[in-house]
Amino acid sequence: MKKIFLYAYDHINLGDDLFIETIANRYPDTEIYFWTNVQNQKVFEKQKNLKIIDENSTKTKMLKKIRPSLAARYKAGIQKKCDAQVYIGGSIFMEYPTWKNIVSWWQYQSSQYPFFVLGANFGPYHTEEYRSAMDKVYTKLKDICFRDSYSKNLFADNDHVRQAPDILFSYPMPKMEENKKQIFISVISYKDKELNSDFDQMTNEEYIEKMVQITSGFSKEGYQVILASFCREEGDLDAAQEIKNRSGQQRNITIFDYNGTNRKQLLEEMSRSIYIIATRFHGTILGLTAGKSVFPILYSDKTKYVLEDLGFHGEYADLRDPDSLSFENAKKNLESGYKIDVTESVQNAEKHFEKLDEFLNN
Repeated sequence: MKKIFLYAYDHINLGDDLFIETIANRYPDTEIYFWTNVQNQKVFEKQKNLKIIDENSTKTKMLKKIRPSLAARYKAGIQKKCDAQVYIGGSIFMEYPTWKNIVSWWQYQSSQYPFFVLGANFGPYHTEEYRSAMDKVYTKLKDICFRDSYSKNLFADNDHVRQAPDILFSYPMPKMEENKKQIFISVISYKDKELNSDFDQMTNEEYIEKMVQITSGFSKEGYQVILASFCREEGDLDAAQEIKNRSGQQRNITIFDYNGTNRKQLLEEMSRSIYIIATRFHGTILGLTAGKSVFPILYSDKTKYVLEDLGFHGEYADLRDPDSLSFENAKKNLESGYKIDVTESVQNAEKHFEKLDEFLNN
């Protein structure tokens, strides 16, 4: 039986949890080792081939107490038993002030093990030095498949770099009877996002107030509004509660808090809704996959690049332009019935796994 050592964002975030579920379900006869916290045992209990290694177990704590390097050796021992390492995730190549340390980590890992990167985008980045350093890293990877053309084109001369539509286009969304009066809104906390120098035209307070106006507008028109938190740790739930508390017609507004164990129910509510308003990147992807009219709210260019790849010509909000986030703008795609056919993206999303399929089948 082949073995994979998996890296992924492990803080109970809907999009990343669906990534992990997808790779575990795709390779049921492969043992996948995931070095994470024990709470993820419950999150992924249905994925029997996903072996959760508790980074805070009594054994690991004891090893750290004796000597910190012993815990690192324990982890490295598990990695060496694996046939490949896989990093599945989206925004894993942002440029930070400490980027040289991050590059060093990638250089070491890619020199030690066959390494695959699936589902990522590149940036935001600010220096050619960082892009060039990562370009050299990518030549040492077994495979890297980006989710947008912009990221791929930054490394056009690198034969190791591929591109396919976001992995979650291939996720089997549930088929539900549509409720013509239900609207699904994914929200974020903008407290950290506003620190992004490219998107600092709006504060968290302004974002919350704009979302209050949108939520109140739909609820006054008789719609049932679901405010969805995809990642409690990043402040989504706090934002949803604040928006509801400030909105009128509160009886028409409910909050759906993703807690790691209710993925199915959340996706059913998306599929049941007539319209998706998505601040979260994967709110847009999953909404389009479900065949819905979607109003994307951009807090990062990663959404813009994917919309460009899709040929999306509907209305959307860009938080660099606060006026674009308004109730009048937010209802336009619903009123016009604007939808796009993502059949091709649904089919091509599985290409992220092409090289890993070949590797595991040999």
